[in-house]
Amino acid sequence: MAGFHPSPRWGQHFLVDQAVRDIIIDNATIKKEDTVVEIGVGRGILTEVLVQKAGRVIGWEIDQELYRLIQEKLKGYSNLTIYREDFLSTDLSFLSSFSPIKLVSNIPYAISSPLLSKLLESGLNWDLVILMVQREFGEKILQEKGSPLAVGVHLFYKVEKIREVSPGSFSPSPSVHSLILRLTPSSPIDLSAYREIMYWIRLLFSQRRKKIEKLLRPLWGKEKTQAILAQAHINPEWRAEDLVVKQWVALVSQLRGEAGTIHQEDERRIPLKG
Repeated sequence: MAGFHPSPRWGQHFLVDQAVRDIIIDNATIKKEDTVVEIGVGRGILTEVLVQKAGRVIGWEIDQELYRLIQEKLKGYSNLTIYREDFLSTDLSFLSSFSPIKLVSNIPYAISSPLLSKLLESGLNWDLVILMVQREFGEKILQEKGSPLAVGVHLFYKVEKIREVSPGSFSPSPSVHSLILRLTPSSPIDLSAYREIMYWIRLLFSQRRKKIEKLLRPLWGKEKTQAILAQAHINPEWRAEDLVVKQWVALVSQLRGEAGTIHQEDERRIPLKG
């Protein structure tokens, strides 16, 4: 796309390495019955292959010039729809009518966290997610503990590292290395259960240096809190960052038994400062 200049505003680093592109495509195992979502279409290096393999491709591109250029470049494909809008502000409910649905994207790294959060909160049943992300971010997501987002991702998905990608695979080259991640559904959990678990995760991470036992003690007292933790097989010396997914699920199950439906007012009983 001669004459186009990347915009610092959008943090644009376009994938130009076709070998890396092919690795992403191969791992997406795209079939004609698939609907594929791409966030940050860019110059279309992925899009051009996706429209050839998938039954339908739905893309987002916020840059007006790129949107116009990619529409012209791929105007011959009737199975392509591109929205010129901010994906983070989009109501995704219309995607629920498509199945199977996959997400395959080299996403703008600056929106990695809110984008993943939006996917989890969407309630959509993604059959597969392939993402190119900044290496440091990807390494955190590969773990199932350490941050609310990492735990949230692992509540729904098995996360695998496909490969590392060097800065030279992009134009302009970023100052960081990248990772290609594959997310495949791992456990059936509905949106209400996810939100309940995430309520407690965010609450207990709000003071990550404090032990979980001390944070929960204002709700039920020392003895009851220790009993709850024992039943969930959680060491009272642990902090929020020490718990993996199955321990969070066990803890919230115990908390639900003690407190019934969780209400936001309960948060006031836990000191969130100091």
